[in-house]
Amino acid sequence: MSNSNGNWCLYVAVAACVFACLPTTAVLGAEHAVAEGESIGDVLRRAVPGDTIHLQGASYSENLVIDVPVTLMSERQATIRGGYQGNVVHITAPGTVLQNIHIAEAGPHLTKDMACVLVEADDVTIRDCTITESLHGIYVKGGNRTRIIGNRVEGRLDLIEADRGNGIHLWNSANNQVLRNEIFNVRDGIYFSFADSTEVVGNHIHHARYGLHYMYSNHNAFVDNLFENNVAGAALMYSEDISFTRNTFARCRGFRAYGILLQSMSGVSARANLLLDNSRGIFMNNTNSSAFEQNDVVDNDLAVQLNGGCEKNKFLHNNFINNLSELLLDVSDRETQWADREAGNYWSRYRGYDLDRDGVGDIPFSIQNVFQVLESQVPEVRFYLLSPAAELLRAAEEVLPILRLGDAEDPLPLMLPSKNEEVPWEAVRELSHTPSPTWAAVFFATAMMPVGVLLLTSRRSPARSRKIGGSV
Repeated sequence: MSNSNGNWCLYVAVAACVFACLPTTAVLGAEHAVAEGESIGDVLRRAVPGDTIHLQGASYSENLVIDVPVTLMSERQATIRGGYQGNVVHITAPGTVLQNIHIAEAGPHLTKDMACVLVEADDVTIRDCTITESLHGIYVKGGNRTRIIGNRVEGRLDLIEADRGNGIHLWNSANNQVLRNEIFNVRDGIYFSFADSTEVVGNHIHHARYGLHYMYSNHNAFVDNLFENNVAGAALMYSEDISFTRNTFARCRGFRAYGILLQSMSGVSARANLLLDNSRGIFMNNTNSSAFEQNDVVDNDLAVQLNGGCEKNKFLHNNFINNLSELLLDVSDRETQWADREAGNYWSRYRGYDLDRDGVGDIPFSIQNVFQVLESQVPEVRFYLLSPAAELLRAAEEVLPILRLGDAEDPLPLMLPSKNEEVPWEAVRELSHTPSPTWAAVFFATAMMPVGVLLLTSRRSPARSRKIGGSV
């Protein structure tokens, strides 16, 4: 009995020593309340690591430097205004948390990296905040393991696009999480530069120049994001080992607009994505060893453009539906794999047959038709892409082939669309389109002028599908 009491006393003494040696923050952080008209900065100067600061007022006008790890939060999303001077909130303490705060009015100087929230520390969390009147919204400069979750970042429409900052800017940073944010009216939605091993999940980025702008950043994953109404959904450069899964790239329109642009990339994996109604769906230049599988590429002006230096890429089990042009090449396409042993892709323009009823066409699909070959050599002919002249030329070439259409072909085209069940059709709405008889008549008259081919046969051009979701 005495031995048991002795052991128990020893355990208590050891526990007491351990407890006494723990930092104050591990025991209990103090709570501070900042009322309307009081200074947040004054409270920060008195705070110790682990404290929580509650903003109880509606609005505060000051620029903060958080150099002690605290939680700064508000129940009613109080506003901190920086008066368009410098950074509004500058975080230099690892482990800092910002939660449910409206942060506005950053300084206007891009060359000084001014932001509503500037992070120069590790393990920082920014959650459920609203950021407006920003230059850069959230700028992570050298911090690692940053968690940016559930925020709304809005840029300044009073600035021209070139003078706006980015919604979220990651530089020299790794192992971050960017989850469920909405970003709009900024220059670029999320900008990566030397930022590795980051998860970008469930974000909505719209009305920006590039939804995702990206260089020198490796081993990153993008899942369940919606990029719409941007000049480019994603523009990636000089990086490797990037994965895209169940993202939507929609309605990126304008001169040189893209759903996905890949420049000098390697090891990109894109699976179960939706590329809908873009000027160009997929653009690749000097991009190698990348795979596009089980994606839906629908209603784009141009589905795929492959420029020089693209080798060992593959397109498998994708649905290419109602794109005006399927493929634009400026080089030979002997290096691209368009099918595996079982099947290739579905092409809505395929007119082959399936006598053995195995679901795969019995003749290959020549991906480029004669008009698309001409288009690659003379881009100006795109003006006539939907014209009767273009359709007659396609029909004539099918009946009496006289031109070499290149070596790009799908040897095993699918007869029916692939059941790509993970493609996120629910993320987009049905597009409305009201045709104009007047403009149709003008277009028809203009398009018929260059007809210089013999009328061998005619057929109606398949209507472009507008059905969203389900079977297409």
